[in-house]
Amino acid sequence: MGLRIHFVLLALAALLGCASKPGKAFRDLEYPMQTRVLTIGNAEIAVHERGQGDRTLVLIHGLGSSMPVWKNNLDALARNHRVIAIDLPGYGKSSKANHDYSMRFFAQAVHAVIREVGATRPVLVGHSMGGQIAMTYALQYPGEVEALVLTSPAGLEPFEDGESYWLANAVTPGFTCGADPEAIWVRHAQNFHKPPKDADFMVKDRIAVIGGPDFPDYCRAVSRSVSAMIDGPVAERLDDIEVPVLVLFGDNDQLIPNPILHGGNTVKLAKKWVKEFEDADLVILEKAGHMAQFEQAVHWNEAVLQFLADHPDPPGAPTKRRGRDRDPNEFVPLFDEPPPAKAAVPKAEPEPAPAPVPVDPAPSPPLPPATAPVEPIPPVEPAPQATPAVEEAPR
Repeated sequence: MGLRIHFVLLALAALLGCASKPGKAFRDLEYPMQTRVLTIGNAEIAVHERGQGDRTLVLIHGLGSSMPVWKNNLDALARNHRVIAIDLPGYGKSSKANHDYSMRFFAQAVHAVIREVGATRPVLVGHSMGGQIAMTYALQYPGEVEALVLTSPAGLEPFEDGESYWLANAVTPGFTCGADPEAIWVRHAQNFHKPPKDADFMVKDRIAVIGGPDFPDYCRAVSRSVSAMIDGPVAERLDDIEVPVLVLFGDNDQLIPNPILHGGNTVKLAKKWVKEFEDADLVILEKAGHMAQFEQAVHWNEAVLQFLADHPDPPGAPTKRRGRDRDPNEFVPLFDEPPPAKAAVPKAEPEPAPAPVPVDPAPSPPLPPATAPVEPIPPVEPAPQATPAVEEAPR
């Protein structure tokens, strides 16, 4: 481990007193943007709004992450557009009730926020797990999306049954709760080509909430989210998404494809996956990892703004879609339903130091569906002692 990492961990331990002080509540974390809370059903969802324009862009973070992962993109995107960044239920400053955290649930939560803020046919911008949620939304609410911007998206990489089983069971709540500061740093670093200094807050915030009042609920949300990505595949339905799509990957993404189960060249596989969409462009960003929107923000912002300029689409003009889709007027407020019986959250047990673990920010694990930030990564078979590739730090 490099000298800088040692200094960072020592400084964080001294600053946070993580071994002796109780952890912070997520709502007490300092964000580099103002937030407000929308109460929808029994869920409280934190949002940040900036900018004005005919178009609304809705930003959806990845696994184990929260809205600050967009801090390097907000100003550029909001120059000519209305931008809404969301903390998904279970993450960040949003409530962490005992939901099932399925892809369908997350899509419904995003849909409810969009209706609450009065947006029409937004452009959905999703990172890692947020990308899979955006695709699920486009399939679940046909005609209600103008375009998709998917950065390092989960959901494109197919997994066999055995692999899915391993992934779904490898990342338990204890896997997330039991990570010590060093493990958190390692998972965080694997989200980048070279961890930028201004991303250190992701590690600091992640360590600060250890032992906090809603930390076990966060760990449960991460674990269920990993299972949700596996249980809600979209790879076989990409050609049903008939709106323009922009897919962006870093050329050094260490989480997608899953390094433990598949491996392979990200760029080569991304080119193959993108051909499955009816109308999609692919942008590969150099010297960028899984969190390309943060690490190469200037180039990422330019690519997204150029895509939007090349696809002018007046709000309110839904695209025609073919069958297999649900009634767009059918809205099931999943978070209004009484939560299922609360399952006991296993106490964190320090786990053996991870092998080549990809993950941490926020971002989302190299899960089939996963995205990097944070934890849950399932075991696909009693594999060698390799730790699942996961994504965890604030993305």
